[in-house]
Amino acid sequence: MTVTRREFLGAGAALAGARTVHGFPAIAQRRALRVGVFVSEVDAQGVDELVGPYVSQMRVGLELAASEINAMGGVLGRSVEFVYRDDGGSPPSQAATEALLDNEGCEAIVSGFPMASPRVLTARMNASTASVPLVHGFWTDGSYCSPVVKNFGPTARQIVPSIRAYLSDDVQSRPFSISNWTPSGRRVSEYLYGALGGAHTGDALVTTPVLGNHPGEYHGVMRWAHEMESSIIWNADPRPYAVNAVNQAVALGIADGKTFAHLDFSEWQASQLVHGASIITCVPFVASDPDPAVQDFVSRANAMPGGELVTHVAFTHYNALMALKAAMERSGEASAAGALAGLDGLTIQTATGPLTLDAGGFPTMPLFVATAEGGGQLQMVKKIDQLESGATC
Repeated sequence: MTVTRREFLGAGAALAGARTVHGFPAIAQRRALRVGVFVSEVDAQGVDELVGPYVSQMRVGLELAASEINAMGGVLGRSVEFVYRDDGGSPPSQAATEALLDNEGCEAIVSGFPMASPRVLTARMNASTASVPLVHGFWTDGSYCSPVVKNFGPTARQIVPSIRAYLSDDVQSRPFSISNWTPSGRRVSEYLYGALGGAHTGDALVTTPVLGNHPGEYHGVMRWAHEMESSIIWNADPRPYAVNAVNQAVALGIADGKTFAHLDFSEWQASQLVHGASIITCVPFVASDPDPAVQDFVSRANAMPGGELVTHVAFTHYNALMALKAAMERSGEASAAGALAGLDGLTIQTATGPLTLDAGGFPTMPLFVATAEGGGQLQMVKKIDQLESGATC
């Protein structure tokens, strides 16, 4: 099933008007389509501001999609409702996963933002007797695959080559990379070490937040990169506070002459950049993009609770729910089985262009090389119309 860009823009206007309509008897007569969502209300230290920028944006995207779907009569007559569960900043247990399937009757699951979620939840779903789609909206390393797992964020194998192609050769010499110590983080680190080329000067595995460890501390790592005369710092640390790396380099007076390339960066992080800090990234959505479809999406998201800020996290999670709807309509069955049948090879039209799921459940999609400077917005500098996932399934 492919939705054209004209149909997408027309649907957005129709959906905006449809929100004021009350009462759909067909929905009331049928059991709601329940979607389980793992969110991180706090991280492992019990701190919420370290995860809030991601969780709030997940909710904005999902709730916007659900409100629009329900306003138009649901998915084949079934309204969408969410069952939110706190994962505590770590991938959920098998028991928590099974509870959403068995106790709550969820017919799809949305994984949370911890980097290990795709890897761990893939194993959880493979061990389950239920055949239910698991969708993931954050970037991944592109190597954890399952027939039931579908990804709507880019892979490192899309992001890194896109940034490298934009940068000049002299900037790319003497790379230094940062990722975290988890198995998923180490997988990204291994990929970076081979993909960046040049005389790799260092590879720091920073510790994710655990009790007693101060999160977002990069002073020592930045001094190390500076002493090694690194010209480009690649940051794959997947938490919102990864922005601290460039800010702390500025504070230390060692940022000049260095390029800071982030595998993930958002409008929220751009708002945290200090004067003199600048980054380059590659993301699936930039809110400042003047394209009418993008601005229409931003306007609709702005109207949602917490939607004052709109980032690629809201965008990818919106797309994930819309893809579930399109897949069920494609198969003709509003169920987990219908979703899985319809998701294979599905193409949906998004605000930035078509997104197609490949055989491994990863997206071929448009991407944007973008930059940000202290106090400014994330700004698109190059659009890549379609880029294959590069997944290693």
